[in-house]
Parts: sequence; structure tokens; C-alpha cells
Amino acid sequence: MTKIKKAVTKFFQTIAATFKANYKKPAYWAQIIGSVLIIGLAVATVFFGVKIDANAVVLVITAVGAVLAFVGVITDNSILEDTGNIIKTKSNTLASTEQTVVEALAEAQAKIEAANSAAASQAEAQASQAVVAAYSQAASSAATLASSLAANLDSNAQSVTETTSESASQAG
Repeated sequence: MTKIKKAVTKFFQTIAATFKANYKKPAYWAQIIGSVLIIGLAVATVFFGVKIDANAVVLVITAVGAVLAFVGVITDNSILEDTGNIIKTKSNTLASTEQTVVEALAEAQAKIEAANSAAASQAEAQASQAVVAAYSQAASSAATLASSLAANLDSNAQSVTETTSESASQAG
């Protein structure tokens, strides 16, 4: 447990150090905002079934960049303005990356569904095998019981015949 705690602590220390070194750089913020956009759009497309085509993705990313640049101009925040402009100019690249992420997520989801389907099929096959085995065992038990009854009937018939012949010989 302490290894996990150390790893998490180190991870957050790395994030904090990266933030401290880069928080004044527009490219850093463009990368963060672009990544959040890509992940959000990809997750909405794959997991929530939102239909977003490539052109709409470019439009959304460009609009976000334009809004950031506009707010940066109004508030005289050069970092925000530059971040928005970077996002706008990189919108095609970001949209292409989003498509790649969507494809990878869709492929992963298909593999998971196939694995679940295979597991379900395997479970069904095992269940049907168990049913067949149960019927087979029941049939075998019935056959054993039938042959046991037949043997008993034969021995009973034989003993009855012997008893009858003994009675006849004693009577004579």
C-alpha cells in the first residue's frame, strides 16, 4: 500500500512541478485545454452515442479557441489570448487527434463487447454442457435402475419358479 501512496504522491509532485514551470506559457494551456476537448468529445461520441462528425469537431474546437482569445483580448490577458489563438490554429490537428482517439476507444469497446459476448457464449455452452451431462447422468441412472429392476424381477421369477417346482416335488 505504501508503494501506491508513494507513486501517487510522486505523480502529484510531478504535476505540481510541471504546472509551476509552465503556467505562464500559452502552449501549456493550449495543450491542457486541447486534451480536455479531445477527451470530452471522444467520450461523448463513443460512450454516450453523441453523433459528432469531423467538421463539427473542428467547429467546436475553433469556437472554444475563439472564445478564449476573445476573453483574453477583453481582459487584457495575453496568455489566454495566445492560448485561444493556438487552439484555433491547431483545430484541424486537434480534430484529427480526436478522431484517432475515437477510433481507438471504439476498437477497445468492440473488443470488450466481443470478450463479454465470448464469455457469455462460453457460459451458455458450459450451461448447455451441464444440462446435457445432467440428462446423460439421469438417463444412465434410469438405465441402471431399469437393469437392476429387471435383474430383481428375473431373480424373483427364478425364485418363484424354484419355489413352485419345490412345492410340486414335495406335493408328489
